[in-house]
Amino acid sequence: MPDLMKTLLLNPPSFAKFDGGASSRWPATREIESYWYPVWLTYPAGMLPGSRLLDAPPHKVTPEETARIAGAYDFVVLFTSTVGFSSDLRLARMMKEAKPDLKIAFVGPPVQVHPAESLAASQDIDFVIRGEFDYSVVEFAQGKPLNEIPGASYRKDGQVAHNPPVAVCHFGVQARPRDRELQRSLPPASLRGVLYLARLPGPLHVLFVAADAFRPRLARALSR
Repeated sequence: MPDLMKTLLLNPPSFAKFDGGASSRWPATREIESYWYPVWLTYPAGMLPGSRLLDAPPHKVTPEETARIAGAYDFVVLFTSTVGFSSDLRLARMMKEAKPDLKIAFVGPPVQVHPAESLAASQDIDFVIRGEFDYSVVEFAQGKPLNEIPGASYRKDGQVAHNPPVAVCHFGVQARPRDRELQRSLPPASLRGVLYLARLPGPLHVLFVAADAFRPRLARALSR
């Protein structure tokens, strides 16, 4: 493995007529195309000299062209999604066929929630990162052994190994009383239909909840 792997940070091609809608995480089509720039991939790109961020959907880059571009790199970090996971697996297969020794890491919501199942879905995924991935993929590109990468899940001796999670960064930011009050106020019935609920590590401790998780009354409370 070279001292610094040439890395491609990939927002993969999407399916026809998908434009990101009003959110990068919600499949929708509108009269006017609108895409969120994948800022979540810019952080590791900025820490890896010589890397490239390929934002395929708005530029209409095809899977075939993406696989050709990936052939010039040693390591691909692919930000996957629930709706695009199957097509991303097909893309990973194309990239491995073009360059068998290419290393591919999947990051993003589905592999965070189901790391073992994601790895079982395809041998073309070398590892996934649970939680925030920016420093972890940078450390791998810099040559750190996979078994020392925080948050990594990978195959080992026929089983899936899970490294310790990425450490939560503490910068003196504490949960606001309003956050705790909101958590206590949520009755169990209001959580029906929740698809994904997680507090991410980092200074902001962002809370992600499925868009249809709350009744209008609670949605108004959240918006205040």
